[in-house]
Amino acid sequence: MYSNITIQRQVARLARIFRSLSTLEGQKLPVGGKSIDGISPPPRIPRGPTDILQALAATVGVDPTAPHYKYHDDPFLIPQSNYRKRAYALSAEAGRKAAAWIRDEHATLFTTREWDPPLKMKTPYVNADPEIEAYAPRPIYNDESKVTEEDLIYTINNALLDDAVKVYQLLGGSEGVKDELKLALLQLLCFYNEKEPIAAEWLEERWFAAATRERQAATWRLGGLADKIFAAMEPKTPEAYCTLIQGMAKYYQAERAHALAQEAIENGIPLSTDVYNSLLSCVGFLKEGTALRIEAMKSLLAQMNEQGLTPNNDTLISCLKSISAWGGGKALQTFALQIVSEMRKLNIQPGLGAYYHLLCLFCKERGPRIDILSTILSDLESRATLEPSDISDTHFFITAMGVCSEHLQDITLAERVHALLMKDDNYKLVGDAYKESIYYRHFVTVACRHAPFERTTQLLDTLIPNIYVPEPSVMEEIIRTLEVGGAGDRLAEAWSQLVVFGHAKRVKLLERLLEAFCNCYSYQDEDVKGKIRAAAADMLKFDQMMEEQVETGDRRTPMQQKLSASSLTNIIELCSDVTDKDDPSWEVVGEGLKRLREEQATGVPAKPEILVEVAKKAANVGKPGLSATAVTYLAECGFEEALTACTETLSVMLNRPVEEVETLLREPRASLQAALHPSALVIAEAYNLAKTGAPMDSSSSSGSDSDTSDED
Repeated sequence: MYSNITIQRQVARLARIFRSLSTLEGQKLPVGGKSIDGISPPPRIPRGPTDILQALAATVGVDPTAPHYKYHDDPFLIPQSNYRKRAYALSAEAGRKAAAWIRDEHATLFTTREWDPPLKMKTPYVNADPEIEAYAPRPIYNDESKVTEEDLIYTINNALLDDAVKVYQLLGGSEGVKDELKLALLQLLCFYNEKEPIAAEWLEERWFAAATRERQAATWRLGGLADKIFAAMEPKTPEAYCTLIQGMAKYYQAERAHALAQEAIENGIPLSTDVYNSLLSCVGFLKEGTALRIEAMKSLLAQMNEQGLTPNNDTLISCLKSISAWGGGKALQTFALQIVSEMRKLNIQPGLGAYYHLLCLFCKERGPRIDILSTILSDLESRATLEPSDISDTHFFITAMGVCSEHLQDITLAERVHALLMKDDNYKLVGDAYKESIYYRHFVTVACRHAPFERTTQLLDTLIPNIYVPEPSVMEEIIRTLEVGGAGDRLAEAWSQLVVFGHAKRVKLLERLLEAFCNCYSYQDEDVKGKIRAAAADMLKFDQMMEEQVETGDRRTPMQQKLSASSLTNIIELCSDVTDKDDPSWEVVGEGLKRLREEQATGVPAKPEILVEVAKKAANVGKPGLSATAVTYLAECGFEEALTACTETLSVMLNRPVEEVETLLREPRASLQAALHPSALVIAEAYNLAKTGAPMDSSSSSGSDSDTSDED
């Protein structure tokens, strides 16, 4: 029975194979000519593995508000703050690092199949189908390893610098290695300066690392293995000279690089264009002063011409890179434009990297305003495509947008730069996540300062929060723009954005937002006013929650800065704009006044007249306890408005003219204590404190904090 089943399976398998072969045969189309039946099929078009996906993507278009593909397409999982984005990306990469660690530490588990049936091959073989070399465990080399030249070739081709040096030593050094392999190892050592390169697969770690400026100092390892290999090579080939010179120039060992180049020229050894490009990039380390450096660069260019070498795009970038690093001034700018003009005559068009260095040269932070960017954009917009050719190409868009924001302050140019970035496939030139964030920081800043309000809000809705999360300084610009535009509804939403973006602990932003609330509140609709009051109340509750977490030890971070008294006064002013006695906003007013009296805020209110109005409003709606607390605080702080606040508040509470209230306050304390409500008596004591400076009686002040102080 089992044999019949086996035969049936084999027959079915053969049938599938024949069907697949017939299908493949049917897919073979003739290159040209006519078939027997007279039908002429078109020639077969070769397709790539992703051509269908690209065609489908072209029909859908790009969603400008969509988050990055590395985040889950789920609104509850998409990070909406810079900290969470960084943690999300790095945690995902940490998982890949853990897998790589297991692969390297337990390499034997990935080279054999111990679970295969006995009839399978028992010899070790790669456990992958198909085999992917990049995912395979790296070989381990030690002093006991038996290596060959094939191992040295493998380590050099895969940029395993430490392993290459180890294998080179195991092979006997310069005496046991061929000259071709010596040259290949020398190139690897010079390119990385004898330091193990950072793994290329850890992209997120490099993107989110703290950006540091390139250190322009002599970091070449003197007397290292590269120098020893070069000294041991006999005869010294032009490739060896070129390799060592470029390595020294790359790591700013300028004097030795130029001396070695001069030695090669004297010995009749030809040098390549790349060697002169590297010498041009560090020519500024040889001379002091603008005039001497210009002459040195001209001498190198003339030497290239004498050698019969043709400049290329890297030559232009090297020259402009050096000139932009020398400083500024009319002489350098004129010399840079002359070089660009000469290169154009050789049909060398400046790319993004060259234009980046021109922007650095012409648009200095504190220099005169020079509009070279519009000419650059006109040239780039006329080109069909922008192909990257140098690592500095990714610096162009971030620098151009910075010039629009800080140097030229022109929103029109900024929109042209952004349109060029969004054209075709140019977005890949924006750079890493750090550069992308700075680019949008400049773009949002210039839009907030110089764009129409409608255009600015449209841009904010497109970018925030999935594409760009504003930094605190940019968030302050956004708040100022919304305040000028009178967008109370958006200002109320700004508080929730501060919480989501992780900026709610920044007291400066909270105070700026509260100030914007107060400036825009008066001419808003009633529903918008309600949103603003709710946001102000939530700010106070959030501040209380942070203090409670610090007191209970739930937080490891130090306590955030306290809100200022002026900010608490703004919260009190906003929440007191209600006529209903039972409105929850009055509880917020009471808490704010309590924090003011208990000195849980920094400084004193900048506008004490706000508390005067709050005291009268509270008395008018039947909250005499709040009125007593407000006027008492004014009296204790010694504000001039305390006397006026006491008389006007008592006038509202007692429903009497101000003149009668002033007469009543001149009566003895005993008669006032028998005739006035406890809250009114507290106000009378505050009046006496503000007028004479006498301390308040503790027995009479307890009425302001009692549970019955709000009763009529």
